[in-house]
Amino acid sequence: MTAVTGVIVAAAVALGTSIWWYGRREERVAGRAVAAALRACALFLALSSPWLPVLRSSGGPRGHMAVLIDRSLSMSLPAGTSSGENRIERAVRAATRLAESRGDVRFWTFGDTAEPVTRGDLERLLPSARASRAADGIERARLDGADSVILFTDGELDDREASRRLAVRLGLGVREIRVGEAVGRHAIRNVDAPSAVAAGDTVELLVEIVGLGEHDDSVRIGLHHADSELAHAVVQAPAAGRSVIARLASPMPSGVGDAGWVALDARIAGVSEPWVRAAHRRAWLRIASPPSGAVLVSTDPDWEPRYLLPLLDRAVPGGARAFLRVGDGRYLSVGVEHLPGVPESSVRRAAERSSLLVLQGQSGTFPAWLAEAARRRPAILHLARGAGPVPGTPVNIGETLAGEWYPVTPPPPGPVAAFLLGLDPAALPPVLRLRGSSGRADQAVLAARQDRRGALRPVAVIGADGTRRWAVVLSEGTWRWAARGAVGMDLYRGLYGGLAAWLLEQAAPAPVRLDDPTPAAGETVRWRVAPDVRDLTLELRDAAGTLVWSDSSGVPPPTVTGAGLAAGDARFVARGRAGDAAFQVERPFHVASSAELAPRLQGPAIDVGAAIDAIPERMRGGGSPPVWPLAAAVLLLCAEWMWRRRVGLR
Repeated sequence: MTAVTGVIVAAAVALGTSIWWYGRREERVAGRAVAAALRACALFLALSSPWLPVLRSSGGPRGHMAVLIDRSLSMSLPAGTSSGENRIERAVRAATRLAESRGDVRFWTFGDTAEPVTRGDLERLLPSARASRAADGIERARLDGADSVILFTDGELDDREASRRLAVRLGLGVREIRVGEAVGRHAIRNVDAPSAVAAGDTVELLVEIVGLGEHDDSVRIGLHHADSELAHAVVQAPAAGRSVIARLASPMPSGVGDAGWVALDARIAGVSEPWVRAAHRRAWLRIASPPSGAVLVSTDPDWEPRYLLPLLDRAVPGGARAFLRVGDGRYLSVGVEHLPGVPESSVRRAAERSSLLVLQGQSGTFPAWLAEAARRRPAILHLARGAGPVPGTPVNIGETLAGEWYPVTPPPPGPVAAFLLGLDPAALPPVLRLRGSSGRADQAVLAARQDRRGALRPVAVIGADGTRRWAVVLSEGTWRWAARGAVGMDLYRGLYGGLAAWLLEQAAPAPVRLDDPTPAAGETVRWRVAPDVRDLTLELRDAAGTLVWSDSSGVPPPTVTGAGLAAGDARFVARGRAGDAAFQVERPFHVASSAELAPRLQGPAIDVGAAIDAIPERMRGGGSPPVWPLAAAVLLLCAEWMWRRRVGLR
C-alpha cells in the first residue's frame, strides 16, 4: 500500500467510525459534532501514523543517503556471462552514476568490516575481503546520520537476515541492488582427508560439493595425483544452496615412497575459468611407513623374552620380534621365525625402524649403534641387567639391593595404575634381584617391599623427554610371576601391557603443528606449540620457496601467529628444542581458496540503471512509526473526553 492510499483509507475509516458512533450510539445533545470531530482526528492520526512524515526542526541536519559497496572476494568474479567487467567494476560505475544524480551521498565499503571511502577512492577499490557482512555498514551509516542506504552487492551476503532485522529496528530504508548475474555452478566447500596413510594402503577422501542450480542432473568429481586420475565419483547435483558428499577412494599410487608427503587433488569436471578456483581443492597427506612393531634386543638373555615376546606381539601394532646376542656380531632371531644366524646389519635396521625398542642387558655391553638407536627412538623399554647409565633416559642403574623384594598393591597413582588395580600378589615369589637407581624419574609404576615388611622401592619407573617416552624395569626375574599362572600372569600382563600402552600412546604432542592444516586464502597461519619447546624458529615459505615470514622466540607462546598467504601450496619449517632434544619439523600444506568464491544463494540480476532511476529521493525504513501522530492522538482523545463532560455526555 502506498503512502497516499494509506492516508486516504485511514481518513475514511476514522470519519466513518466517528459519524456512526455519535449518530447511532450517543444521545442527541448540542455540541456532539465537536466531540465527533475530535475523535475522528484522533483515529486518523493513530491509523495513518505509518505513512506520515517524521517531523524535523528547521535548523536541524537533514539525513543523507549512504551507498555501501561490497568489496568481498566474490566481487572479483564476472558481472555476467557476456560482460567484460567484473562485479566490483559494475558496482563502482553504478555508485558513481548515483552520486552524480543525487546531492548528499556518502560512500562506504563493507566486507569483514565497514569503512568510509571518498568518491575518489572508488576507482581503487579491490575485492579482497573474506566475508560479505552488511550489518556493520548499515549500523555505522545510521550512526553517521543516514536515513536511507543503498547496497551494491552481488547478492551473496553472509548476514542477509541479520541486516534486514537491523534496518527495521533502526527505522532505516535499505535497498539492495545486485550487480552480478546468478551463474549456476558447483564448488568444493570442504575436503575431509586422513592426516597420514601408509604406502600401498587405500586412501579415502570425503568431498562436500555445494551448488547453485546447474542444469545438469549430476556432478562428476575426480581424485588426481600429478597428471593422472586415481578415482572419480558421480553424484546427484545439489539443489541451490544445498550440498552433497562425494566419496573418493583409491590405492596410493605406486610411485609414492615409504615416507614424505604427497598431494592429492579433488576437481569438479567441466568447470572453466574463472569458476575453477572454487572447484579445485588440494590435500597434503603424510606417507607413513607401516608400523614395524616392537623389537627386543637382548645382550644378556634369560627367560624374560619367552614370556614378554607373545605379550608385546599382541599389544603393539606391527607385532614383535626378538634378537638375542650369542656372540660378537651374531644374533639369534626368536618369535614367529627362528633364525639361527642373523647379521648385525639386519638387527640394526629393525631396531632403527621399531615403534618400541626393548633393550635387555647392561648398558655397558650394548654396541654403539644400539645405544644410539635408544637415544633416537620415540619409545624405549629397558630391562636392567647391570649397573650403569641407561642410554636414551636420564636414569642411572645402581647396585643390587639387599634382601628379598615382593610386589605389593595397590600400585602408585599414574598412567599404568589402571592395568594393575584389583590384583593381589601376596602369593607371588620375589623378584630375583632389584636394583636401585638415581637420576630423574618422573613416576614409579609398581612397588616392591623388602622381606614383605620393610621399605618400599620401585620395580619400574617411567618418564618423558619432550616427545620421547621411556620406561626402566629395575628388577630381574619378573618372568617368575608369569610362570605361576593366574594372578601372576595377570600382574605380568598388567605391568608390561600397561607400560607398552603408555609408551606408544600419542598423548605427547608434536613439538609444533598447524592449528588448521588447510587455512583459507588471506587467513593468518597459526601453529600450536608444545609446552616444553624452547629456542623456536619458524619459517613460512610459498610454493616457489620464497620466504614469506619468519620468527624466533626463546620461550614461544602456546599459539604462534604467522602471516596470511594467497591460495596455493606453501611450506613451513620449525626448528628448536623439545626438552633436551633438538628437532626440525618441515611439512607442506595447501592454502584453500576463500569460501567467498563458493556459490551461495542469491536472487536474479536486475537492470542496475533502472534500479537507480527507481530510487526515491528519500527512503524510510519499515521501523517504528513517527511518535508525534500518536502523541497528538492521545491529546485529542483527552480533549474529546473533557468536551463530552461539558456537553453532558458520559
